[in-house]
Amino acid sequence: MTMDTILFNGITVGRLIPWLAAVAVLYAALKIYKALFAKKKVNLQHTVYFVCSNCGWEGHISKFGTRCPKCDAAAGNLGAGSE
Repeated sequence: MTMDTILFNGITVGRLIPWLAAVAVLYAALKIYKALFAKKKVNLQHTVYFVCSNCGWEGHISKFGTRCPKCDAAAGNLGAGSE
């Protein structure tokens, strides 16, 4: 098959290859962008709401975690502040 072989309606292989390459590059760029910048969904199944008594930080932490992510203080009783 040469580059001037007509595939359909006057579209040749030579005219189709750059478009296919452009689509492949765009697809790869979107996949990289999504991997780097898309926000990951957090599974809240194994988390509890926590308010640190030391620094006041509040948010969800793993129910298996034992430390504040901001000040590294002991989390204490994680069941007390759960939603």
